[in-house]
Amino acid sequence: LNSHKFYAVWEYKREENDLNEASKNGLQLIKGGCFHSTFRRDHSQRYIYQLDYCTKIPDMDRYIECFRDAGWEYINSTFNGWHYFRRPYSPDLDPEDAKIYTDRESMFEMENRWFARIRAASVIFLLMGLVYVGITLLHGFPVAAEQIPLLLESIIFLLLSATFFLAWRSVSQTRRGERAGFVPPTQIIFPVVLLLLLRSEEHTSELQSRPHIS
Repeated sequence: LNSHKFYAVWEYKREENDLNEASKNGLQLIKGGCFHSTFRRDHSQRYIYQLDYCTKIPDMDRYIECFRDAGWEYINSTFNGWHYFRRPYSPDLDPEDAKIYTDRESMFEMENRWFARIRAASVIFLLMGLVYVGITLLHGFPVAAEQIPLLLESIIFLLLSATFFLAWRSVSQTRRGERAGFVPPTQIIFPVVLLLLLRSEEHTSELQSRPHIS
């Protein structure tokens, strides 16, 4: 069985919860991925799944062995640094044994590997969006047909900037012990961005196919 759910880096806990719920319902992860995960239907066992993020591992065998010694079975790794682990579920399992990171410091250390990047991405997307808006405004109003692709791309950048900023703020609030803020789910944002991008490509193709009058 295949799943094409997409999770942003800050949604890793949601992915863990979804994997645990799937296992409860008899779907066991065989291979995790950013855009595609594979499951096997098996009601004979139930697992607890956890994710770790690390892009630079000098000794992968030693890394896997450390988790194995702690009771975690290695499943697979993704190209962008996520590593999937599981262990058999038991109602009597100590809550600390159900988590890879049992203290705030080690969990924050893992999150720090990507935490600053989402804020930087928010700033970069904001600047790119503003540049595109500025270029569009230079041509005045109303927006000419030739500028519609540029306008759509500026909306994409600004939407991504807002999403990354809200994610960074929400994670910051959680780390301070506050209630997490609202972040639009990636399962909604990604299709919207894709739709806008496809629409931009359509406008560009239409413009290129128009006959040129000299």
